[in-house]
Amino acid sequence: MENQNMPPYPPQVPPSNYLVLAILTTLFCFLPTGIVALIYASRVDAYVHAGAWGEAYEASRKAKNWSIITAAVGALFIIVGIILWAAVFKAASDAGVGYEI
Repeated sequence: MENQNMPPYPPQVPPSNYLVLAILTTLFCFLPTGIVALIYASRVDAYVHAGAWGEAYEASRKAKNWSIITAAVGALFIIVGIILWAAVFKAASDAGVGYEI
């Protein structure tokens, strides 16, 4: 005898959309790749509601990967900026340019 209250198949767990991560990396790291992450993050819930689980998991994976790429590019820009600032400061110091107290 079959239980009438049970669904015919086990429900799937919806994937994370990584929307918060995509928004934060877009705002604070690097805009162009962050927009790509936002696009994929926004597609996850639409795919889940449409029942397209494979596409939802794929969009989730891409949103996460693009968010990580965005954070890495942002970190690289920060590191390069610090190196350039230090080089300019060192060159100015060696040239005797600066403020005297």
